[in-house]
Amino acid sequence: MNAPVRRGFTIIELVVTIGIALVVLLVLIPILGAARRSGQRTECLSNARQLAAAAAAFGASNAGKLPENRTITSPGEYVTWRYRFVDEGYATGVWECPLHPEPGPQAEFGYVEDGAVCIGDVSASYALNGHVLWRRDTTDRAGIRADTSILRPSHTILIAETNRVRSDLRVSPPYVANYYGDRPGPYAFWHEGRGTYTFLDGHAELFAFLDTGSPDCRWHNGRDLTDDPFVPQKSDEIRPHDHPDWQFLVPDIYRSKSGES
Repeated sequence: MNAPVRRGFTIIELVVTIGIALVVLLVLIPILGAARRSGQRTECLSNARQLAAAAAAFGASNAGKLPENRTITSPGEYVTWRYRFVDEGYATGVWECPLHPEPGPQAEFGYVEDGAVCIGDVSASYALNGHVLWRRDTTDRAGIRADTSILRPSHTILIAETNRVRSDLRVSPPYVANYYGDRPGPYAFWHEGRGTYTFLDGHAELFAFLDTGSPDCRWHNGRDLTDDPFVPQKSDEIRPHDHPDWQFLVPDIYRSKSGES
């Protein structure tokens, strides 16, 4: 009786099999990468919503007041709202966007603001909107503004994703146009040219930076004709506005609509 013939792959069959596997791999890698980035964007949005919920919980414990950005704790020393949120149990483990580019989130620790040095902060991808919350030299934990004083809560930014060390973020021509050394400026750009922005009503969205100023500015409280968010205006001066000038100021990286940095 003849022994069964053992037949293996021919060289051509092996090459074809390897080729098919490589093609499948090349197709899957971008899909898996895109799925991973999508999951990371979702995580960033979740972080932002949790910080908004933490701000609401803070307000519930402080007569509806929003948190003060910086609080003087002793002569010449201060801590940030981020430090207080961790220290007081309002928010932990939600401070870093997984897509934040190198060198990653930074803290305000050791910086000097109005003659006081920061002794407590958290490395974070998120900062308070300084147009809504910002005061000099205060020992208060809570700000002077209640959340109910915000005229357009679903339209006004509370927390913005940031590439800056500081725990507050504002928009002005020097900031809009600036690079910090060899790094892009303070606004987020790493979600396919967009950043995460959280609003006073608690929802979070991804916007390109230019879209936060047009067709209607999302940084202000509806009190649009003054740089000071705490100075009231006449009702007939409160109106929507945009920032068409930003398109001539912003670095190119804020214009991108595609690609991850």
